[in-house]
Amino acid sequence: MISCSSLTEAYVEMLKSTLEGDPFMQVTKVYDPVSNGEVNIDENIHAAFEAFEFPDGRSGAWWIKDRIEALFDPDGEYQSKMNREGQLEYVISTLKGIRSKTVATWNANRVLINLFNPNKDLHTSRAPTPPCLISISFYPVRQDLSMIATFRAQYTDTKGYGNLISLAMLFKEISEKTGYTPLTLYSVAQKAILKWPKKTVKALCSEIDARARNP
Repeated sequence: MISCSSLTEAYVEMLKSTLEGDPFMQVTKVYDPVSNGEVNIDENIHAAFEAFEFPDGRSGAWWIKDRIEALFDPDGEYQSKMNREGQLEYVISTLKGIRSKTVATWNANRVLINLFNPNKDLHTSRAPTPPCLISISFYPVRQDLSMIATFRAQYTDTKGYGNLISLAMLFKEISEKTGYTPLTLYSVAQKAILKWPKKTVKALCSEIDARARNP
């Protein structure tokens, strides 16, 4: 398991792990994803990723924006799925109820959002592509809240960092709405893969390392 305090530190370790290791079941634990009311990032490493240009001309900044829109834009690939059949509203109302003790605590085991729709996503054609993010679960313990996001697959190099940031933003928002303290964010990639060749990813790692050494 990758275990780090900040989102940027976690991303660097995810990137190196994907580049060098087993692609299956990459579990990342960020134990301080929201710090002082803001998503916890290292500005220097963040800037290095933002400035990096991938072979198709898209920058790291483009990918961060794309992942945030996927989760928060009304037309984003995940926003409509989170709201399907009132799931997001259910999560917020149930967490509020557990926090205020008006909802039984055993409901804590069912506070989750399913983004995978078997009626539409189980097929053998190339398109449409099933969602990469398939579930988001929340686990309240006393005043603290933890969150687990599960991906069936994830492009660590392009999407991984923006996914961490957007998930931390969602975690912060739900914690604020329900009265919990955001504790730990887990990102589980059942398959961690690279969109671009290893030489591109190594160049990205070099840029990040250089910025970390010389902010």
